Amino acid sequence: MSEKISVEPMDPNKNNSPVTDPESDESTVMLSNAASKCVWNGQEFNEDQLVECQGEVYECNYGKWVKHE
Repeated sequence: MSEKISVEPMDPNKNNSPVTDPESDESTVMLSNAASKCVWNGQEFNEDQLVECQGEVYECNYGKWVKHE
């Protein structure tokens, strides 16, 4: 896994991928329909990339940010 990148809180005026909890049904996605990149405040991140925002860690997982516990 890659190193965490510190990011600013999501800006609703910028392009962002959805955020889900690990237990959420939304965090399970069919591979054929999934995007391979995530966006945080207009910046693209690769699959499995970790970002840290205000002490919370999120992983790019098939086009969605999944919050780590």
